[in-house]
Amino acid sequence: MRQSCYQLALQAIVRKFAELRPTRHLQKFHHESYARLGRPNDRLSLRDTSSVLVRSFASIPKNEESSLSQAPSAVGTTTSKVDAKSLHQSIHYLLTKVPIGRMNEANIQKARSFLFIASKWKNEQGATLSESLLHRLFAEQSVKPTVDTEMYNACMSAWNTSGADGNIIVQHVESIFATMEQRSRDTSNRNALMERPDRTSYNCLLNSYSKSSLEDYSFKVDAILNKMNSIEDNSKVNDEEYAIQIQPDTITYNSIMNYYASKSNQHYAAQQAEDILLKMSELTQQSNSYVQITSTSFNIAIKAWSNAGLGLHGAERAKSLLLMMIKWHDQGHSNVEPTAISFSTVIDAYSKVSRADATVAVENAMELLDLMEASSISDAEHIHSCYNNAANVYIKMDVSGAGDSVRKLMLRMKNVDAVPDEMMYIRCIQAYIMDGNDKCFEEAQRLLDEFADVFGCNPSSVSFNSLLHVLIQSKTTQTLGMAEDLFTKMESLGGDSRPDTASYSMIIGALARSLCPGSERKAVEYLRKMLRSFSADNNSRAKPNSFVFTCILGILSRSAEEWADNVIYKTLVSMENQQRKGNDLVMIDTITYNTVIGKLSKRRTKGNAKKVMKLLADMENNEATGNNYAAPDIITYTSVLKLQQNVDPTRAATIASSYLKNALTKSRFPSIDRVGLRALLVALSTRGTPDDASLVLRTWERIENDAATQNLLNSDLCNLVLLAFGRTKTPQSSDSVLAFLTERFKRIQNGDSSVVLPTVIGINSALSNLASNRRVNDALSIIEIMKVLSKRGVAQSKPDVGCYVTILKSLSRNRVSTKSNALYAQKVLGKANDDLDIVPISVINAAIDLCATTTGDQDVKMKAVQIAFDIFDQAKEAQSHNDATFELMIRVCMKLSSDYATRIKLVQRLFQLCARDGVVGKFSDFEGGTYDQLLGWLKHHQDHDETCK
Repeated sequence: MRQSCYQLALQAIVRKFAELRPTRHLQKFHHESYARLGRPNDRLSLRDTSSVLVRSFASIPKNEESSLSQAPSAVGTTTSKVDAKSLHQSIHYLLTKVPIGRMNEANIQKARSFLFIASKWKNEQGATLSESLLHRLFAEQSVKPTVDTEMYNACMSAWNTSGADGNIIVQHVESIFATMEQRSRDTSNRNALMERPDRTSYNCLLNSYSKSSLEDYSFKVDAILNKMNSIEDNSKVNDEEYAIQIQPDTITYNSIMNYYASKSNQHYAAQQAEDILLKMSELTQQSNSYVQITSTSFNIAIKAWSNAGLGLHGAERAKSLLLMMIKWHDQGHSNVEPTAISFSTVIDAYSKVSRADATVAVENAMELLDLMEASSISDAEHIHSCYNNAANVYIKMDVSGAGDSVRKLMLRMKNVDAVPDEMMYIRCIQAYIMDGNDKCFEEAQRLLDEFADVFGCNPSSVSFNSLLHVLIQSKTTQTLGMAEDLFTKMESLGGDSRPDTASYSMIIGALARSLCPGSERKAVEYLRKMLRSFSADNNSRAKPNSFVFTCILGILSRSAEEWADNVIYKTLVSMENQQRKGNDLVMIDTITYNTVIGKLSKRRTKGNAKKVMKLLADMENNEATGNNYAAPDIITYTSVLKLQQNVDPTRAATIASSYLKNALTKSRFPSIDRVGLRALLVALSTRGTPDDASLVLRTWERIENDAATQNLLNSDLCNLVLLAFGRTKTPQSSDSVLAFLTERFKRIQNGDSSVVLPTVIGINSALSNLASNRRVNDALSIIEIMKVLSKRGVAQSKPDVGCYVTILKSLSRNRVSTKSNALYAQKVLGKANDDLDIVPISVINAAIDLCATTTGDQDVKMKAVQIAFDIFDQAKEAQSHNDATFELMIRVCMKLSSDYATRIKLVQRLFQLCARDGVVGKFSDFEGGTYDQLLGWLKHHQDHDETCK
């Protein structure tokens, strides 16, 4: 097909820009060319953190147009800033300013040129731009032919080398290829023949599938190969020349093998790759074949077995392919010469075998090194990988004396005129550290110093970071100290060797995991250095991130030091400052806030309470502004309430009230756990207001009626409902308590086994509330119901002694109406006699004490005295009395007797009983124990009473 003048001119422009290369930070996303697909350590599916999403040019909003114009960073250093800026201004102009259908010939040529230039940037931004330009040229297609196969191929290649997520690459390449096929079959498209997929198009599509390591595209890969091989399918286009143009070639088969080689730990994939290699060997023997087996083909198949996860079997299969490769080369196949990559891949396969096969692995690795050295391979760029992988075999197999063995490998590199690189030093240090004895640590330290001297002028800290990783991975105090020494060395070297974000992350992370004393202080100091390096020293490579802050917060949250409270708070403030200044690596979420609040809540001081309230206000503000990632959750409120419950209970109740009122207004109750719910109810139940008690009850009912939350409820929380009402002491609260318990008891009687009942603690609170409001009959009826439930086997429902004591004491504390106190005491004691085998002294004493609080006329008082003596006689008969019983009876006589003579008569009787039981000397109201002294005491109180009158 002849090329027009404008195509020739375009090729000249493309050649001019072909020398442009991405900058260093984009080169790490660079995919190797087909000639390097077989390298053992190549990443087959690379990932990028780019936030640029792929869309057609028409859907790119204006706020992203400016970001696209920042792509000159992807242009090589040979392009000046002015030229780069001009380039992006031109692209921006073509994409957004030129009306559709109004492109002149010059603009079309520019768009084509820019498409090819952007496609070579080898990053996601370049792929996005090239596809956007392709779509823009589509829009001009109705006016004049503007798109051809070469442009499609350039866009697909741009995505294959973009370093984007594998699934995104497949999605875009498939879309471009589908458009290509559709337009080539469109009879109304005057440019159909120029847009037909060719062999390169199919190869680009096949190559894209190797970028995704998760999805299974094997059926698509096989279908494409069958289609390219099928004469029947190709004859449909009635173009024999075109049918020949899409026949598979070497790159086609290499791409398919590379797809299978990218499937780690999938046994069938390695066999598929080897089958394709054998197929290629057959095709190579045919005359006029487009397929010629090469070193790259063998390397890919070897890599497939190395990645298969078959241990020693996979390594042996990889080795057999290498030996076959050597045989082919010896037979005169110059394209199948073994390379350093071939040997390196097989040696790497032996590092993946089981440790039970360690001896075999080491022997084979050394044998392969011997074979490689004898082959006189002149691949200086990759020769190091063979020795590095051999060292890795010693390390992975945990061979005894690995350090000395790797050291010998370093000396052995002289056999191929090579010197140990940074990775070899790192491997050797790692091996010595693994050996673990003092001598090995000394050797590791010596190598560490040597490493810093040899590679100290390295402009990058990447090598130091690799070594830091090795030291920190050992997880010993000694190696942690060596890591700190290396870190200091990096600081002293300065320049690009200064610690970067990865360096600080590793050292701070190691200290956060360390149990050594003082590790928290060291970690905090490293964070301060990082912040100074980034802010004061303008070291953009030491940009703080969430990981280092999270490590500091974690280690401080576990610290028992008092200073940790203040530092953890300041650390969070520092995170907020970084976020406010636009540091996109720092993100504060709910867990971050909860870590700090949880730590501050452990030391219950007013200062900590103030800080916690400030943080809670910030979180609630985040929620109000739609930032739910940093909004408070139930863990937040639990920590806040536990702190405020001790510092300011009223504020705790206010916080709990606000939370629950808001929760009750929502159609779905917020996510909550039992610990958090308990903290909320405790805070409300302690303030003792009717509104709080009502809110507790409404919360209980809402949760109980919601199937999603009802499992949270238990007897402890049920107690809190009763405690909340028990502290209000209002008549209305008694109605609520009685209604709550009655409803529960009825459901139990009706056979509802899911009902949650309070324990005796909650019941006592209810009894106290009822008794305080003089509702003795209701209190006694609850005790009766509890007895019935207990007989039915309901757990924790049996009334105990405390129930009776609670009623009696609650009645004695109520001074509003006390005329019937003695009658209540008699009634409650009678109930206790019926329910208990032996009435304890505590119940007897509480009943007598209640009699002493009786008020009214003299007849009422004397009736109360009589009841008290009846109770006392019962206690004597049951021998259920002590010195306090006598003392209480004397008080009854003193308070309720109308005259001195009556008192003397009653007290004399009591004194005789006391003397008989030997408890006179234990009275707390007067000293001694003689009858004359008691009369003196009574006379003193008589004179005092008359004086008061």
